[in-house]
Amino acid sequence: MAGMTMAGMGSGMDLESIIKTFVTAEKAPKEARLNNKEISITTELSGVGTLRAALADFQNITNKLGNTDTFYQSKTNIQYQGRSVDSSAVRQAGESNAILPITIETKGVVPKGSFDVKVTKLAQGARLESDFMPDRTVKLGQGIMYFDAGKDSFEVDVNVADTLQDIQKKINEAPNNYGIGANIINSDLGAKMVYTSDKTGVANDLTVFTSDSSLAMISSKMVGKAASDAIIAIDGNIITQESNTFTHAVSGVTITANSLTANNDVVNFSTATDHAAVSDLVHEFIDGYNRLISTINTLTDPETGSLKFDSTARSVKQQMQSITGGVVNGASSKLNTLYAAGISLEEGGVLAINPFGSHGSQSGAQRLDHAVNNALDDLGKLFSGNNGVAAQINAVLDNSLNNKGTITQRQSLLNTNLRSLEDDRDKLDRHISSYEDTLRKKYTAMDNTVSRYNATGDYIRNVLG
Repeated sequence: MAGMTMAGMGSGMDLESIIKTFVTAEKAPKEARLNNKEISITTELSGVGTLRAALADFQNITNKLGNTDTFYQSKTNIQYQGRSVDSSAVRQAGESNAILPITIETKGVVPKGSFDVKVTKLAQGARLESDFMPDRTVKLGQGIMYFDAGKDSFEVDVNVADTLQDIQKKINEAPNNYGIGANIINSDLGAKMVYTSDKTGVANDLTVFTSDSSLAMISSKMVGKAASDAIIAIDGNIITQESNTFTHAVSGVTITANSLTANNDVVNFSTATDHAAVSDLVHEFIDGYNRLISTINTLTDPETGSLKFDSTARSVKQQMQSITGGVVNGASSKLNTLYAAGISLEEGGVLAINPFGSHGSQSGAQRLDHAVNNALDDLGKLFSGNNGVAAQINAVLDNSLNNKGTITQRQSLLNTNLRSLEDDRDKLDRHISSYEDTLRKKYTAMDNTVSRYNATGDYIRNVLG
């Protein structure tokens, strides 16, 4: 320590080594215990974090599985000029069908059908242009400008000092602007104001007028293209809509017009129940469940697991196995277990679809195929009913993951223990410092005594000659 006298200088004894040995002997085991405790806490905290992430990932799957609509999906196919786009291809490969004249979206199960669509007109917003003015710095006058489109309106207050560019900014930044864009075109002939409206449909045509005639050039005297409706024909039936989205033309189907159909061509779209999407979701559930069980098995391994002494993960696993191996009350008596749907609980607690039957019975794959294609309602009740597999699992996951859940509380306790370790280290440092001071005082006193004895001895030897 700076400014401290080295012990043993008076007696010539190596008291510093003695003090250091005692201090090390006092500090080392206590520090080792704190280090081991910190390693244990951080290891467990990491394990709990891994468990939380695994549970949250699986809950993303069970949330989808718990939604009844998930089991009632439709698939569509669009054909146009030799090109065919299937909804499953769009979903799986990210392919876009927006480049086709129409886009199709479905909700729930749509009855099987086939329809020919012709897009004859797209809905557009109004576009108005003024006459040419000298440039964008021209000042026109003052007054209030009114912008009306259907049921929407807003106004802009123009001052006498405002330039054309100032007016443009005021229009675009008006707080109640419902979708009118003001732009200035600069050409060899001068500057002109252009208004474009996001509001489509004949009923939403744009009207601009002013309280003062000095602003007429950029309001009532502007000319251009009026707003228009979208028009399509489905199997020859004409349908008009103020936007390009048709939500009620075919039950359960939303049709969006993207572009006009060429010449006399039509777009054909067909609908059917998407059994494959349901099968994919069931397989996603099995894969997600098995990943979770694998994570729990790793975390609770009696030799290497970071949560080998923690009961939380084991409790979650036991509850999961009880649910997946149990009977779902309220489901169809023919399909009230995962096994009836072709899903077996295998050794190690994982789920599997057995490809082989035994003693003449159907294989797991055959049972699942039958449920998906012939008993969709019953399969939906098994998974997404009020007491379905997904609801039961989500209850377990919520109990672990919510703000007062077991995982959250465990993480909070471990973090508290980790912070407490810092206090323990501070206490140890203070104890060791005090212990070292005590040793130094003790050995300094001894050093001084020995030094005096040595001085007395030297004096006597000198006197006696």
